[in-house]
Amino acid sequence: MATSSTWYKSQTWTLADEGNKSGGTSGGTGGETTTSDKVLKAYRFAVRAFTDARTASEKAVRYVNNNSWSSSEISAAQKLKKPTLKYNIIVPIISTLQGNEQLNRRSASFKPTTRDSIDICDIIQGRWNALVDKHDVEDKLQIAFVDALSTRVGGWIQRSFEMTNEGYLDFHYEVLNNMRVFPDPETKGSDYRLEKCRWIIKEGWEPLSVIKEKYGIKPEEYKIVEKVNWWNQLSQVFQRFANKEFSSNNSEGYDKENDRYKILEMQERVTRKMYRIFDGENYMNLPRGDFNKISSQNPNIQKISEFDEDRIHVTAIIPHFSNAVVLDTDMPNPTSNFDVFPVFSYNYNMQVSEQTSLVDLLIDVQDDVNKAKSQVRDYVTQILSGGIFIDKREKETVKKLKTHGNQPNQVYELNNPQLMPQKMPPQTVPPDILTNSENSFAYAQRVSLVSEAMKGETARSGESGVLFEAKVERAAAAINPYFKNLSRLRKVIAEDFLDNFGWVYSEENRIVETKNEGVFAEAIVNLSMVGQTINSVKNPSIYVELDEGDENVTNKEENFNKMLAMVNVIGQINPALVDIQTLVEYAPIKGSDKMLEFITNMLQSQSESAQEQGDIERTKALLENQKIERGMITDEEKLRIEHDKANKQKGAS
Repeated sequence: MATSSTWYKSQTWTLADEGNKSGGTSGGTGGETTTSDKVLKAYRFAVRAFTDARTASEKAVRYVNNNSWSSSEISAAQKLKKPTLKYNIIVPIISTLQGNEQLNRRSASFKPTTRDSIDICDIIQGRWNALVDKHDVEDKLQIAFVDALSTRVGGWIQRSFEMTNEGYLDFHYEVLNNMRVFPDPETKGSDYRLEKCRWIIKEGWEPLSVIKEKYGIKPEEYKIVEKVNWWNQLSQVFQRFANKEFSSNNSEGYDKENDRYKILEMQERVTRKMYRIFDGENYMNLPRGDFNKISSQNPNIQKISEFDEDRIHVTAIIPHFSNAVVLDTDMPNPTSNFDVFPVFSYNYNMQVSEQTSLVDLLIDVQDDVNKAKSQVRDYVTQILSGGIFIDKREKETVKKLKTHGNQPNQVYELNNPQLMPQKMPPQTVPPDILTNSENSFAYAQRVSLVSEAMKGETARSGESGVLFEAKVERAAAAINPYFKNLSRLRKVIAEDFLDNFGWVYSEENRIVETKNEGVFAEAIVNLSMVGQTINSVKNPSIYVELDEGDENVTNKEENFNKMLAMVNVIGQINPALVDIQTLVEYAPIKGSDKMLEFITNMLQSQSESAQEQGDIERTKALLENQKIERGMITDEEKLRIEHDKANKQKGAS
């Protein structure tokens, strides 16, 4: 499988042309170019703006990893032989939020707005379901969710396009290192779509081999002399740096131990002039530059209209090599979406560089718990060990006591038995220390809004089930904003998938794998048949909304309980009106599908038996009527028939 930046190679000619014009790929002979200077200024601005957020985020990660004591605190405690206990209250809170989110998960659902889009909408939904399953998108979203709860810099998901083994582009998703993503610091936390974000910079560290694979040109693939010369020139520059023929102007851009170089990739929104054209057969949108080239070769092309279109321009530089520009082009996909999508603990209308996180709010509480518990342990140890009064002239005994303390079976010989060693009276633990940690636990609940009810702990003695359920519902409402933030991320990613679907799956007769109702299948898009296209991906009238989805266990259980209560009421009125099949179908119980199958077969068998019995009765009645009509019946038989009819009528009434 090719790298996620395979599409760069198809655009390298633009980079080569622009780089040769500006001198951006000269490799350090002419100083910073305008292009590289723009990237560096934005990067340095973002690094300064996010300094506090990154420092706090690194500290928060330590606490999540149960490393809450600093090295200086541990060293000081060891000198005084004091305990440094760790009662982690943060991880259980995060785990509770994760678990509840998974049980109440909402999924992206694609909806058609016109009848013509129904079929392609089903394919898009199925393809999305298959991608989510194949690429473990939900697991990656959970990692980003924990990053968001833990750090001020949030969690980040990246969308890229990879080349499949069949030679087609397809979607790929991964979790980014959140400490290496720098959005425009003036972006608001409430702008979860990044619609007002001007630019984003991603910091990466790669060896030269990966850089060449990602941004380079292979001569066997591109025969144009200018393209090959451009990469050969840049490769020579890199090699001269590696051979120390040149000196770098940025030693921080090179990781000598791992032989990796810093890469700064900047994405920014730009507005391009576009032309709507008609070539005699098809309508298409082209950049103004491409239109000028094509129209000079084909004068029959007609310009229908002119309009502005927002695109994403990407620029990549390597600071270590005198800020060499290795990429400078528009992204090929025709959208204005960045390829990264964030999620934060809180979506407040403040700058993303100034936001806080859930764990950040819990750090002081965690410190209080750890220190209070450590103090209690220290006091208890002192009480148990105690101190001893002894005459200082008993040097050997003093030495023994210091070495062995209160260990059993110790024999101490005294020079003066009248001066027996005496234990110090026991000390009492201050009650404030005992209650302080418990108060901290309670405060942690108030800060996180994760209560005992949300953790699934049992109701108090004497508390009704209705009251406990009400507490659970209130707790769920309190923590719902965390879940909503993650649901927004799901929707944004799904909307980006829809925006790029027509571009990624643009080939005729493209086979795509789908998944609907748990079953994998294949579908064909852009199917060409008899002069028409079936399942066309061009401009489908579809939108995205969030449904509860099949994974929402909590809702399934609640709906089933409500249905069960309704069935009980109906059954008391008339048991015959109870739909047992529907009840079993919606039961959130393992094996309910087999039970439903058994009930369906039994009811069908009973129906068939009843039908057969009815057929027999109708045939018998028909024969008897024929006998009566033809006078082939005796008086005795006639009386019996009349008697049977009378009994049936009586039973019916």
